[in-house]
Amino acid sequence: MSEVEYIGPFSHHEVIVRGWRVPFLTAEPLEDGGVCLSLDHRFALKVSLNDEAAVVPFVADCIAVALGYTSHPHERPNPSTPYGRLRPIGGDG
Repeated sequence: MSEVEYIGPFSHHEVIVRGWRVPFLTAEPLEDGGVCLSLDHRFALKVSLNDEAAVVPFVADCIAVALGYTSHPHERPNPSTPYGRLRPIGGDG
């Protein structure tokens, strides 16, 4: 059984990984069996049926890290330790 589910259709499909909805990520199933993922309704990526089991959980983890969590939840969201202030390399910063 796959860890990835698509709930819908609404005006889009919600993406579920390991039982948790992936925020900012929606999907449209394609006729060839793949899926078109949409990030924040602005960026799209077509993924083949063979690649979706690896790509979709990876994208879910990327979104979670960007939101300040250690990964997309396996059980419960786990906030990460914040990094210090970013500084440029070289020059006056």
